[in-house]
Amino acid sequence: MIFDLNVPWPVTDYTTKPTSDQIAQLKSSLAILEEFGYTHVAINLHIDQTVKIPTNLTEVNPIKVDKYFPEFKDRLKIFTRITLNIDDPSQCQGLAKISQHFDLISIRPLTEKALLLAITNLEIDIISLDLGKRLPSYLKHKTVCSGIEKGIFFEINYKDMICINGETNSRKSFFSNTKSLIRASRSRGLIVSSGSTNPLQIRAPFDVVNTLCILGLDSNRANATMRDWSAKALLSGR
Repeated sequence: MIFDLNVPWPVTDYTTKPTSDQIAQLKSSLAILEEFGYTHVAINLHIDQTVKIPTNLTEVNPIKVDKYFPEFKDRLKIFTRITLNIDDPSQCQGLAKISQHFDLISIRPLTEKALLLAITNLEIDIISLDLGKRLPSYLKHKTVCSGIEKGIFFEINYKDMICINGETNSRKSFFSNTKSLIRASRSRGLIVSSGSTNPLQIRAPFDVVNTLCILGLDSNRANATMRDWSAKALLSGR
């Protein structure tokens, strides 16, 4: 089994509906993942903490797998995930209300305070740092490993490593921040995902593992990021 737990949903709010072209591009990404040998994927609704959650809880999860992706029913196991950008911990009160409607719950902390809150107080599965930008704080071994011991996994999205428009700043930050995360985690509790809205940024598992080895993971743990540890994150969430 090979996992990609971050295939982005094409819209980032509840008022906008995905267009047919956006759905077609998402299907292209799923087809490429299938061709590369991936077996389990999670489509990720990534929203800001200021986005208003629908009062009708049946509308909390707009990712209707059976409706949008019936052709992949017997080809890929597709799950749903929500990721919240958080900088103000006081705005996380509604997290428990929506958690039962998704297979995976993840947080992207934008400040050091939000990172500490996510680790100590929130019932989440994944912390997804933006490794293509400056991190909200220095990653301390004690902080990161306390989250891992609690059962939280830290995500590496490799899209920032791949420059398709000639931009290199995110790539430089990605390599530096990923090495910092590997150091702080002591090479444990990491998962790797594509995080890409562009099918051209998707890479085969061997290429991703090879890159992680260059950044400091041994081959067994690099493979675990896409296999064993990703499986544990999904099982924990479900």
